Amino acid sequence: MNETLRRTWPSVLVAVVALLYMWIGLTAHGWDRILGLAGGPVVLAALVAAHRSVPGAMVLLAAGALPLAVTTWWSIATPVLAVLVLLLGWFAIRDLGRPQHDAVSVTSLESRP
Repeated sequence: MNETLRRTWPSVLVAVVALLYMWIGLTAHGWDRILGLAGGPVVLAALVAAHRSVPGAMVLLAAGALPLAVTTWWSIATPVLAVLVLLLGWFAIRDLGRPQHDAVSVTSLESRP
């Protein structure tokens, strides 16, 4: 597995689960609708915020995932999705928060006189 794929697959999976959260919000009623439709974008914002602040991104991740799971504790789907968001999001934010290694330029590989 190359470096780019290793760094991006958790982010893609978190984005897919965030879309599932918004889909649950579209089909729900009352507070569940509000928390589902708001939780998905907050989880996506956590991925964006990971480039600046890893702890802040973790707070956003939890703030987006946990409220819907708590209000729908009786369901199996939303708590499992929350666990997936937190687990995959931890990997994604950890990888996004690390500085990337710059590619070696061709000019630096040329022999010097």
